[in-house]
Amino acid sequence: MAPTTVPTPVELRTSFKSFWDKYSDRPDISAMMLNNNAEQLEEADRHDILSSLPCIKGKDAVDIGAGIGRFTTVLAETARHVLTTDFIDEFIKKNKERNCHLANVDYAVGDAVNLQLKDGSVDFVFTNWIMMYLSDTETVQFVQKCLSWLRPNGHAHLRESCSEPSTGRKAASVSMHDAAAANPTSYRFSSLYINLLRSVRMRDENGDCWKFNVDWSCSVPTYIKRMSNWRQVHWLVKKVPADKNDVVPSFDELLEKLSKTWNDVQKEWDSVLDGEEEVITDEIVASSLSILSEPTGIFVYTPRRISAHLHVNSHTLAERFSTNIWNVESEPYYYRTSLTKANTKKDQRVRFAWHSKFSQSIDYWTEKAAKFDAFVATEFLSENDDDVESIKRILNPSAPIVLIEPVDKIDADAITKRLDVAGFKSIRVKDVTDELTQSCEDFKQKYNIVVPSKKWVLIQATA
Repeated sequence: MAPTTVPTPVELRTSFKSFWDKYSDRPDISAMMLNNNAEQLEEADRHDILSSLPCIKGKDAVDIGAGIGRFTTVLAETARHVLTTDFIDEFIKKNKERNCHLANVDYAVGDAVNLQLKDGSVDFVFTNWIMMYLSDTETVQFVQKCLSWLRPNGHAHLRESCSEPSTGRKAASVSMHDAAAANPTSYRFSSLYINLLRSVRMRDENGDCWKFNVDWSCSVPTYIKRMSNWRQVHWLVKKVPADKNDVVPSFDELLEKLSKTWNDVQKEWDSVLDGEEEVITDEIVASSLSILSEPTGIFVYTPRRISAHLHVNSHTLAERFSTNIWNVESEPYYYRTSLTKANTKKDQRVRFAWHSKFSQSIDYWTEKAAKFDAFVATEFLSENDDDVESIKRILNPSAPIVLIEPVDKIDADAITKRLDVAGFKSIRVKDVTDELTQSCEDFKQKYNIVVPSKKWVLIQATA
């Protein structure tokens, strides 16, 4: 077998440039989204993205890979100044034409790889489909640059097609790209981006260490509704101080992890979790929520610390109660497998998000002034010492709460007191060790998967 030829950085840039040059003669919405039906979803997609951004009033922003300026206009209406860039000259010309009435916008032709900005010069970095058009090397470089460009507490928004094109793998008639032609795009796992964003560090000239806090990872709603695609994923990150003792990983370390280590780990978890239909908590959760009367939304939290298989089956909940489910994962690899399952099931009532901390998921919905009719979780009390009461902020009055908790010893009085102090009512604690142990044994016999043996309690309460 002939050895694989690795393209040089120049060859890669040329490849990406050639890919987009094919669309430079039609600088319109369809070309920006590589979708023949773009007019049917562009406005809703743009609203999804813009409504998720932090306030940038009076701030300095950079719109990278801006194309014809889908987002530049709205950013400039609020920001103090916007630098908008793209590496296709015709796209920038159209951008200027669309936004010539705005005096606070500067334009630059060039790609994200070679963009030069001063450290600490902007408050907001905006991207929408950028890293998928960068090599692994360029992706690491770009994320490092974003961190250095931002001022303290500045934000970056990133959005990518993960695992498959935005049009999906079976929608050839929708995509503008010829499936037979070369496509240099990298449809990376969503978990790789989360891991990279969380891992990068930098030290400034004063020796202070900085990192990204990843506020959230979510699917873009319009692509779920219109394309049944949960793998259009976007992130909001914030530049915050890192621990002074944090090790700043080298470029080579980050590149190796992005290119190999994180990929390999994700593929291993895919082999274990893809195709999972049953979950050991199915019957206990369903029976505990049987009193629900036509709920419109259930909030699910599944950290999966004890086992990847100990979680809540949100698709089963959606089917049994005909309701919308918002499921929060806190492990990037499991989050990716949940998106895979969603793309397979195509039940638009079920949505998944990733947050490193439970409190971030509460903040996300508090900002949207949303309320849910029930809260279901595994390992909630054991994982959240200080956030127990916060769940009430996003629950309707008297909303039922169902918790499945691992414990070293069953102390119903202590659990009841903890929840009572937090303001919960109608608290009941039940020993379900036998039921869950039997479910784990059945699971083992059926799938040859072992879930660690624990004592378990079922906790029911109301907000």
